[in-house]
Amino acid sequence: MHRREFIKKTALTGAICFAPSFLTASVEIKKTLALYDLQWKFDLTAHGAKECALWVPLPSDVSGFQSVLQIGAEGTAKKSFQTTHNNYESATFYAYWDNNATNKTLDLSMKVALRDRQCDFKRTRVCSDSIQEAKEFLAPTAHIPTDGAVAKAAKKIVGNEKDPLKKARKIYNWIIANGYRDENVHGCGVGSPNAMLAQLEKDGRMGGKCLDMSALCVALMRASGIPAREVLGIRIGPSRLSPAFGAKEDITKSQHCKLEFFIPTLGWVPCDPADITKLVLKENLEKTSPRVLELADKFFGFWENNWMAFNHARDFDLYPANTQGSLDSFGYPYAEVESEYLDPFEPSAYQYKILSKKVTL
Repeated sequence: MHRREFIKKTALTGAICFAPSFLTASVEIKKTLALYDLQWKFDLTAHGAKECALWVPLPSDVSGFQSVLQIGAEGTAKKSFQTTHNNYESATFYAYWDNNATNKTLDLSMKVALRDRQCDFKRTRVCSDSIQEAKEFLAPTAHIPTDGAVAKAAKKIVGNEKDPLKKARKIYNWIIANGYRDENVHGCGVGSPNAMLAQLEKDGRMGGKCLDMSALCVALMRASGIPAREVLGIRIGPSRLSPAFGAKEDITKSQHCKLEFFIPTLGWVPCDPADITKLVLKENLEKTSPRVLELADKFFGFWENNWMAFNHARDFDLYPANTQGSLDSFGYPYAEVESEYLDPFEPSAYQYKILSKKVTL
């Protein structure tokens, strides 16, 4: 793969994301179109005469929010390709170098257009097939339990409430009220709802980062009968709302997890309780301050146009299959050298960097 390959090129459309039947909630599209150029640079040459395999999460189109205009690839891999052949149909770039390769490099380029995603909460008609498919995200997984401590907490939070949207808001508010951002947590966190609840039981509050907060919110929603899923992604530009929500040009460590939940009369609704806990920490605010309350209300049904979605892959099987088995999540590059796992939270192990630049329209 020595020449540049353009893998995907589309117009800015309301294309479908993640799965063929993905349906977004009704949205109010404001004049918030932003265009970004991204460069992913990988160099595994330092691993010498060893086989190396690399899997990179790619963005997909999200109706009314995100359009992937172009993805290009250039490098020295013996074998490489883009695929969605996995249990979540998550877009992935795969590259393989054998032990004869003296240089092991890969450069990916992407052009992505984003608009604010704002749910207007107007009831709409949602087709029965979409409702049925959303029910897949009610089921527990290895890392998203819906019984035990999760079921007990969910029942306490939602009480006798029957309306699913009101139940979702109660859970969202509860996450913010009881959670705090813990900067000592590695990467985005491990996303263990039971660990979060155990800490709450012990300390009276629970600390974590975005995957931790999002996973617990998803688990509580599923336990309350609301389909929900984490959405792994990365911040790619500055925020209009707070420096806490933004990123500079080097976004190598800017991964961030949001979530969305499904209401039969709305479709998929975006939200992000984790960023409210980050706002509280970074701006040194009280949770009861007018600014926090205003943004907490806004972020129930909102994603800003400076964050790019990858996938909602939890308990995820890569393709081609890796040696180490299923991934907890797929928001970071994943690599193996001679079948041994490289820590994705340490870019120096790969020699990789991700750069993003906002393009003037």
